[in-house]
Amino acid sequence: MSLERVTITIPSEILEAAKSAAEREGLSVSAWLSRAAERAAKIEAGLAAAEEAMAHVAPPTPEEQAWVDDFMDRVTRPAVPAADQSRGAA
Repeated sequence: MSLERVTITIPSEILEAAKSAAEREGLSVSAWLSRAAERAAKIEAGLAAAEEAMAHVAPPTPEEQAWVDDFMDRVTRPAVPAADQSRGAA
């Protein structure tokens, strides 16, 4: 793989966060940002592929959409710590 030098402008706070993360992982800032950009590009490519695939699928029925909405609500809801659950039982 060939490397190219580029100049980018990012907010100071993001640069500091990237430096800290790179240091924790034992990477240079360039390597850390390169890996982050690669991951972001893969996510975007996956989203584009999913969008293209969805163009060939019929929209969900109201029942199917309700199931998906319920599932996504359950899996994305923050976990309740065990201590908080026991307080609700009192």
